[in-house]
Amino acid sequence: MTSKAKNGGKELKGLLPVFAWLPAYRRRWLVGDITAGITTWAATVPIAMAFAGIAGVPVQYGLYAACLSLIAYAVFGTSRVLHVGPTAAIAAVSAATVTSLAGGDMQRYIALTTLLAFIVGLLLVLAGLARAGFIAKLLAKPVLEGYVVGAAIFIAVGQAHKLFGIQTSASNTFAEFADLFRQAGSWSWTTLAVGAGCLLLLFALHRLFPRLPVALTVLALSIVMAYALDLAAHGIALVGEVPRGLSWFSLSGTTAKDAIDLLPGAVGLALLAFAESLAIARALAGRHRREVRASQEMIALGAANLGAGLLQGFAVDASFTRTAISEQAGGKTQLASVICSALVFSTLFLTSTLKYLPQATLGAIVIFAVSRLIVVKPFARLRRASRADYALALCALFGVLIFGVMVGILIGVALSLAGLILRTSRPHSAVLGVDDSGTRHGDLAERPDCKPYTPYLIIYRFDAPLIFSNVDQFVDDIRRLVEEADPRPRAVIVDFEMVYEMDTSASDEFTALHAALHEDGVEMLIARVHAPVRAFMQRDGITDMVGAENIFYTVRDAVQAFRERHPGLLSPPATW
Repeated sequence: MTSKAKNGGKELKGLLPVFAWLPAYRRRWLVGDITAGITTWAATVPIAMAFAGIAGVPVQYGLYAACLSLIAYAVFGTSRVLHVGPTAAIAAVSAATVTSLAGGDMQRYIALTTLLAFIVGLLLVLAGLARAGFIAKLLAKPVLEGYVVGAAIFIAVGQAHKLFGIQTSASNTFAEFADLFRQAGSWSWTTLAVGAGCLLLLFALHRLFPRLPVALTVLALSIVMAYALDLAAHGIALVGEVPRGLSWFSLSGTTAKDAIDLLPGAVGLALLAFAESLAIARALAGRHRREVRASQEMIALGAANLGAGLLQGFAVDASFTRTAISEQAGGKTQLASVICSALVFSTLFLTSTLKYLPQATLGAIVIFAVSRLIVVKPFARLRRASRADYALALCALFGVLIFGVMVGILIGVALSLAGLILRTSRPHSAVLGVDDSGTRHGDLAERPDCKPYTPYLIIYRFDAPLIFSNVDQFVDDIRRLVEEADPRPRAVIVDFEMVYEMDTSASDEFTALHAALHEDGVEMLIARVHAPVRAFMQRDGITDMVGAENIFYTVRDAVQAFRERHPGLLSPPATW
């Protein structure tokens, strides 16, 4: 095979990872993948239907969202076992984005939901092709953890009205929770009995039989009970008739203006979906020692959303719960997702019995599903390890509860960026000395075994990239050290070991600092400059200004240069 053909094959496998894992498929994996496919189907069907309620669309649209998205990710995804499909948080963001534009018209609502999934898919595919996988970092992990818990509480409270047989409309989670109790006189006790009974049964079965598809089991039992006891006659709301078969792509009634109006929400949705999915994929990759390529994952998730939109589904992302179920069932490759997809397709032609499904059961399934996302252990760790990260997580959590999931995403991104700027604006710095051997340098504030060479020489280290947000600290530190020194120093050695980046704002301030020191008769020497920063200094004229003879590979070389230029101010250690 020619090198050109080999490169072409490599590029194809890069864009379509299915051509990497499928030819290498081993027969012994088949039983595990089939078992995993069936098991995840048993979890996907009830959860997808329940999450359709969160997205604000009829239950069958949850199944539409699952079908092609599973196949699309199997073709384009780099994770062997990641399971994509409807999730609670993404469904909630979809609803928050579409509701204000639909005007109460369900057909328009469905069309806008489909359009939103398409826009999210296109944004992710284009971003992936542009190798923009780094944008997942716009949501810091503590913020994401706070957001997920907040979204889970938001969704659980938002579904509680189905268990009580009432309707609520409140501006935030706290108000909605209060509204539930304000309407206590209107509660339907028979509906509450069904909903609470289903919820208790879900938790009990999950605890007693952890491998049982509890959601599907409870769904089936509630359908049988609703039919046998004629629960509709007792005032319990049922799902009603569910169309058989597929519903193909349609954007009738939508306009270009609608797409523009949906774009801000789509951007936030795409960011959240990608950040969550990549976090799950990387956790699995670390466990299985496999590579996950962020930009390709972006393309795969975009393809999954386009697949969901093709059947008029809503936006999707990776599911941690169903991925774990697939893995525990023995799933080895994306064939498990393909099998699950085929079974979901078949389910769409067996929907006649779903008309007896109580709405309270769907509410209970949602609450059960999201309850496992309400985990406080990470908050305890954040509180112990970093108060700043703990504050970020709490702000994201309460941002969702007070302002809703859509604004919660924006708060999360803003907090992540603010946290980054705060960290880089006040980095650690140190004044260095030398130990008794004369060979090792250390922070004078932390190393009692280190002493200054001489009061005429200051060695300063800055432990961060030198950029616009922190250059003021760099300049102020050096000026303060020079002004407070007695006697006045003859030179400052700046250790650039931790400075791996420098921008033009920092360059301007650095130039002004150098000029001021030079005017005061203080030399500036630079040591341990990394190649990218050295190249920047060359391009921006800093090297010429400082002088190549004043830039050294080690701090020790810079100290030796000071000794030679200022005889008598610094005697050599015995080891030199």
